[in-house]
Amino acid sequence: MRSPARFLQSSDHAEPPSSLPIDSDIVVILAALLCGLISVVGLALVARCAWLRRSASTPPNKGLKKKAVQALPTLSFDSSSSNTTASPDAASGGVKLVDCAICLAEFADGDVVRVLPQCGHGFHTGCIDTWLQSHSSCPSCRRILVVTAPPSRCQSCGVKAAPKARS
Repeated sequence: MRSPARFLQSSDHAEPPSSLPIDSDIVVILAALLCGLISVVGLALVARCAWLRRSASTPPNKGLKKKAVQALPTLSFDSSSSNTTASPDAASGGVKLVDCAICLAEFADGDVVRVLPQCGHGFHTGCIDTWLQSHSSCPSCRRILVVTAPPSRCQSCGVKAAPKARS
């Protein structure tokens, strides 16, 4: 019987496996593809983080509270008077009230119109109140409404609280 060392050294049974020829161009191409794949995955993760951060920083357009909606000014529409122009500020020159952009109906004499203070757009009170329950922006210009809360009253005597002085 042969010794194990001799058996391993004998060449009559099997030839040693020949090394596969590896072309250096293939290695470079595979390395470049791997780097490209890692870069694309990294950029996708950065873009996802940026998207999530941006969407988390913008507040959702939730509706206003009922008291805040009722605090918005209203007027009775009269086509013959100067009441048909709402002027929120002198820079805008006023907005001519003709029709409700929500229900698309023209204002009739005696209609109660709610005027939004920032933009001066007017709508039927029922239309805009329904809109403002789920949105906090003007349906015409999409300007976000900033509504100040009505002054609070004392729970025991009902007297309006004085605004706090800033120092």
